[in-house]
Amino acid sequence: MEKRVKLKPVQVGMWVFTLALTLSVLLAWIFFGSSGFYWTFGSIQFLLALMHFFVLLRTRYLAYLIPVGMYFLWGMTFLHLFEDHPWHTYFAGASAVLLFAFIFVLVSKRINWRFKEILELAAKPVKGTADGFSHRPFPAGSADFTGKDVVGLARYLKKYVVVFPFIESDRVVLVIPEYMWLYMVLFRNSYQNETYVAFENSGNVTVRIARRDYEKYKQELTFDHLCGSLGELFKQFVQWYMEGIPEKILDRLNST
Repeated sequence: MEKRVKLKPVQVGMWVFTLALTLSVLLAWIFFGSSGFYWTFGSIQFLLALMHFFVLLRTRYLAYLIPVGMYFLWGMTFLHLFEDHPWHTYFAGASAVLLFAFIFVLVSKRINWRFKEILELAAKPVKGTADGFSHRPFPAGSADFTGKDVVGLARYLKKYVVVFPFIESDRVVLVIPEYMWLYMVLFRNSYQNETYVAFENSGNVTVRIARRDYEKYKQELTFDHLCGSLGELFKQFVQWYMEGIPEKILDRLNST
């Protein structure tokens, strides 16, 4: 029977980022009054719109048009620069509609970072607590796939922000970062210190789990078994993609 493995809090940095933005708005209100509040809050909305726009460009997933439009219209609503615009009322109304649409896509998990779900799914079948962390990549066996299959899977998983892929001459590396924003928005191009699953042209599969990700589990897990389980999970993803049912991947992730 698969067990539920609990994780320590993840993506704490995003909470800190959100808190910092909230604090900046409060300080602007305290020191500069309502004018400072509107300028700061409105400027932050344009920043968030830009961030989501980068994700939209990277993933080409049209659902991201909702947060892009919502944050952009909030900026147009709150910045004093646009308060006399003849469409100001329409900006506010449209942003409210998009807010409800954004809540819907979040609740339905159409937009969702998948780092935690992947770690939990990889840990479910792991038994035992022997043999702790190792820096070396783990050979997770082989699988039947073509380069075209894996590239297609990589693009599909990137669209739904499951992984960030690196397509190399001899393999496709599917990176599973805790902070996807670093790749989507800040254009990070290194994965050596991240958790990843690599599908090599030879058919071999290699897994690396970063120490900081391994240490997010509340209990110690047999490291080789954990790496093997992560490899098997992604082999199943490839199989579903090749069978023409990639939506089962998202269903599996949502099951957590």
